[in-house]
Amino acid sequence: MKTIKMTPIALAVMAASTSSVYAVDINLYDMDSPQSIEAVKKMHESLAVSGTEEFKVYTHTAIEIEQEIKREDPASNGDSYDTFDNEVEFGIGAEIGEQWSGYFEMELDKLADESSRRVRDGKTGDLEVRSAYVDWKGDKARARVGVYRPDLEGKTRLFFREDSTMARYNYSFDSGLRAEAGTAIFTEYGDSFSEDRQLTWVTAALNDFYMTQALGQQTGEGTPTLDAADGDDFGDLYNLAAGWKGKLGSFKAQFEFNQQFGEATTGEKYKGQAVYAEVSTKLAGHEPHLLFAWGSGDDDATDNDVNEFQEFASDFRGTKMLLDEGFIENISTSGVGGLGEGRRGIGNVTLIQAGNTFNVNPVWEVQATASYLALSEDNDNGDNYLGTEFNIINRWEVSPIKAARIRLYLDLAYLSAGNAFGPDDLWMVEPGVRVEF
Repeated sequence: MKTIKMTPIALAVMAASTSSVYAVDINLYDMDSPQSIEAVKKMHESLAVSGTEEFKVYTHTAIEIEQEIKREDPASNGDSYDTFDNEVEFGIGAEIGEQWSGYFEMELDKLADESSRRVRDGKTGDLEVRSAYVDWKGDKARARVGVYRPDLEGKTRLFFREDSTMARYNYSFDSGLRAEAGTAIFTEYGDSFSEDRQLTWVTAALNDFYMTQALGQQTGEGTPTLDAADGDDFGDLYNLAAGWKGKLGSFKAQFEFNQQFGEATTGEKYKGQAVYAEVSTKLAGHEPHLLFAWGSGDDDATDNDVNEFQEFASDFRGTKMLLDEGFIENISTSGVGGLGEGRRGIGNVTLIQAGNTFNVNPVWEVQATASYLALSEDNDNGDNYLGTEFNIINRWEVSPIKAARIRLYLDLAYLSAGNAFGPDDLWMVEPGVRVEF
């Protein structure tokens, strides 16, 4: 073993670089360096004096490279695109005792194709903070403040799930009732606070039932925060989600209903609705599922109602191309109420999907789906059929060494386009590799 003289600061940096596969108790007594041994002893003594007996540090590092070969525009005369993307993630976390923890992660996303809409402001790369939070956990309560990806206590699927700056607090009562309150700030619409949008929510969950009341607002005068069906500024949008997620015998299921109300700045009323239902089971190494998702559309763009469901910051990924990658933005026909630019959610969309997930061998998993998609309200031409999308998602995962995990993937997608989407079929081939250590 090569012996390196280390200062206490260098030791801390070295300890923070330990593999993320497992959380590491800072106990490096097997190192040859006397300076390192002494530094660790002093660290433990300091923690003991402060009443903290256990201090763990871990890191997360990932490198992902992918290539997208695709035809995403239904009116591109057969043009195809070849884009290359690579991402580097680095995170460091710490746990102090059983109650306190924190995590910080940054991501560099560099795309060779400057025209890709996934690159903000036309830049070839983006360095952003993905997580930076402090978490406290008690016997019955938990609180977290910072930037992170939320999973609301009720597991709400259609209205809100996104990285954001937020604070949340949840509490578990002896009766089994779980309650949560939180607030979040978004900055997708500019650097000014007045252009941000804000979300505040409360959730109550009992056994497998949940209910979430959320209020979305724009914090001041600025860019409209949602592409409302009638093109109005955001105003106040309330979303009430009620659902159930659990098991029915050998079946896993989730059912959810969303009702919106509130008022845009011009006085128009939000009245959107959305439904989510999914059932799956396991049969001889296979996990088939059925999925139905529906978001209301606007049947009359001239009235005083906004009937199209407005997702606040959803990441609903029902299909690879139209919803996940957002190809639905390229719709070439107009609809009553429309499908706004940047919208990837379920507003004015009906989805019926059948799929199956299975393992070919211990390292190869396949998810195959067929999805029927339609506009919830006919477009101006009287059409609603968007098309049928077929996805085959392949994942290979191996761990050649204990401290590393390698994931290979190959995503295949094809859309047989309908009259409401455009004249041409779409397709996509996406190979990639992700290494975590």
